[in-house]
Amino acid sequence: MKRALTTVAIVGVAAVLIGVAIWLFTATATVGDTADSPPGARPAAATSTVPDDAFAMTVESVHDGDTLRAHVDTPNDVVNDTSSTRVRLLGVDTPEISPTVECWGDEATAQLSDLAPAGSTIWAAADVDPLDRYGRHLLYLWTAEGEFINAALIEGGSARVEVYSPNTEHEALLRSLEAEAVDAGVGRWGACG
Repeated sequence: MKRALTTVAIVGVAAVLIGVAIWLFTATATVGDTADSPPGARPAAATSTVPDDAFAMTVESVHDGDTLRAHVDTPNDVVNDTSSTRVRLLGVDTPEISPTVECWGDEATAQLSDLAPAGSTIWAAADVDPLDRYGRHLLYLWTAEGEFINAALIEGGSARVEVYSPNTEHEALLRSLEAEAVDAGVGRWGACG
């Protein structure tokens, strides 16, 4: 009886270990394995999690690759009314589309439109300074599924890092993603010379 219980225990532990190993292999094997990602790229969703202090916004329109309009349903400490709010994504700078379209400007705008289409819910969080000199809200954004939009723009080669102190919370991550995009010639880094 004792021998049978020991055998059952060993088989049970082995089954759990095999299950964990399969789960770990599956989870790590799929990171960066999408048809739209360059070899070795990490999906932006895996690089940052939505912070606890993030708040929901509804996208109204995308202006260009790093600016959109959105509103909150419930005012908070960062956005204190429900009217349309101009949002400038923190830590990124994309090519301009006005007054003339710069190289990769249309593609950057399209990528932000894909990540945050009009009518979608996004999660937003501020850094130290929530407003710029133009009255725009400076925010980090995540999709409803938790993908870090600011990082995705850099990872996809649509944006370069532009950090203005004191808003430096994600600077190390964004600079790392930019170095990988430049090395791989992704997006603007391969198309714009």
